[in-house]
Amino acid sequence: MNELIKVNYDNPECPVVSGHELHNALGITTRYNDWFTRMCEYGFTENKDFYSFLSKSSGGRPGTDHMPFRWQRNYV
Repeated sequence: MNELIKVNYDNPECPVVSGHELHNALGITTRYNDWFTRMCEYGFTENKDFYSFLSKSSGGRPGTDHMPFRWQRNYV
């Protein structure tokens, strides 16, 4: 079976996905930063529902990405 979104299983009890990859796979048309801010307004909390990190840069300034983990545990 092909993966729609790469799932990271470093911690098998809590698989995570990239927020950017989730955003793209869902076909969201708003900018990622605007969309994720809206998700936080729905009650998602950093270090409880997701964690933030700087993504790798390909020459420019690194961007912020998020790894949602509560979404996986509750809905997959």
